[in-house]
Amino acid sequence: MAYGNVIKKRLLATLSLLLGCAFAILPLSADTLPSSLASLTFITEEYPPYNYRDGGQMVGTSVNLLEDMLAHAETQLDRSNIRYYPWVRGYELALSQPNTVLFSTTRTPAREAQFHWVGPIAQDQVVLLARRNTPLRIRSLDAAIEQGLSVAVIREDIGAQALVEAGYPEALIRPAMDNRSALHMLLHERVDLWAYSADVAKWIAEQEGYSKDIVTPLYTLSESYLYFAINLDTDPQLVAELQHAFDSVTSFSAATQVGSDG
Repeated sequence: MAYGNVIKKRLLATLSLLLGCAFAILPLSADTLPSSLASLTFITEEYPPYNYRDGGQMVGTSVNLLEDMLAHAETQLDRSNIRYYPWVRGYELALSQPNTVLFSTTRTPAREAQFHWVGPIAQDQVVLLARRNTPLRIRSLDAAIEQGLSVAVIREDIGAQALVEAGYPEALIRPAMDNRSALHMLLHERVDLWAYSADVAKWIAEQEGYSKDIVTPLYTLSESYLYFAINLDTDPQLVAELQHAFDSVTSFSAATQVGSDG
């Protein structure tokens, strides 16, 4: 009888060991994987209402979204870990540094192969802006070229890229240091137009003490979606984990027309 009990205990111990090994090698779902998103570096710029600084803190709808994603992934990161750079610097870092995430970034055909993409965050419209009460009328980019209209842009910004891709003459494209500089170039008549997001431009105008109607859109350059742009050398598992976190906290479907108008 005692011998039988010993055999039974050994069989149970062996079975327990085998079951433990089996569970150990089973793949974990995205919900049970320990988060590795803490190895990512998140950088952004001033692009309200999506991401901007207020009182030394990063705020905006995209910042709120990212913080929710990081909390869902059970990381220790929050908005205080987001790094703030001028657009050109942030864009260069996202292109060159693995594990770097830049937001909010317009996804276009020209940029498609340069990054991994997580989102979409929101839809954005980039236009040619003029001063209020302008007599200018623009029905096409060809019409703007024929009138010799100069355009303020921010280097590597979607507005600048859209103009270059459309063949707008380089001599008529005037780079600005940032969006506030571009606004002042337009208002002080150093350029005729400004290629930028209509909503963001109006917000910048109010921040600079003007009425938001000081600028007016004349022509739509593109309507595209904003995303988290991730350096290509980043581990695809990290990209998948970030997308999973995005999908878990938002109802915005990823089934969209990607970069429809460039």
